[in-house]
Amino acid sequence: MLTKTESKVMKVLCGESKDKRSYLISPIDLLKMSGVDALTLTELDKIVKDLSSDGYFDLIYSDRRGELVYCVSLTQKGKGYLRSTKLVKRNLIFRFVLTIGFAILSFVVGLILKALF
Repeated sequence: MLTKTESKVMKVLCGESKDKRSYLISPIDLLKMSGVDALTLTELDKIVKDLSSDGYFDLIYSDRRGELVYCVSLTQKGKGYLRSTKLVKRNLIFRFVLTIGFAILSFVVGLILKALF
């Protein structure tokens, strides 16, 4: 399971791919698009390295006019990230609703049994 900041970075990287095989993105742009205020460039670099080593994408460091950029190629695990987060959210909501339903059913059965005996 990814942390909140890793998840935000991964959402930006998945959103930027737009069915491209690979693309370039600068760390500063990635930092701005992720929306995490308290994140520094060194922390971002560590997060990107960790996500790459986890197999979400292939990472190559490149140079564009003297500026460091990431060349990102999403793997199958990275391409399925957004779908898997939706499934996790859907399952969590389903379990919550199911739990509430069983609690209400248990309460009603308890009232019926109390009235009978």
